[in-house]
Amino acid sequence: MDCQGLVARLVMDFVLLTTAVEVAGRWRELAERLVKVSRQQMDAYEAPHRDKNGVVDSEAMWKPAYDFLVTWAAQIGDSYRDVIQELHMGLDKMKSPITKRWKHLTGTLILVNCLDVLRSSAFSPAAQDDYAI
Repeated sequence: MDCQGLVARLVMDFVLLTTAVEVAGRWRELAERLVKVSRQQMDAYEAPHRDKNGVVDSEAMWKPAYDFLVTWAAQIGDSYRDVIQELHMGLDKMKSPITKRWKHLTGTLILVNCLDVLRSSAFSPAAQDDYAI
């Protein structure tokens, strides 16, 4: 069964969620590195997550980060490779980039770039003896 689309979608959703959690309080800096976002737009991402005092709790800061990343990814398009590559480059541009200590995204980028090769190998009509295991 060929499930590459499902795997790609799950990987991209995982990357967006874990990135949101990882950057949390620094999400505004990431947003500025990825696309031009106004202060009003950033405030709009945080508005639904504010408490009755008008503050977003530091433990809930991943929520506006995730909202932003999902919206941003939808604007990039359907290419999960492009989304993850652009995200990786945006994270690298941050002050004290998290990609130096957080290698998960690099590994995921390698995985998504190999999905086509894995798919063609798995669903190839060639004999199994042709591949080294």
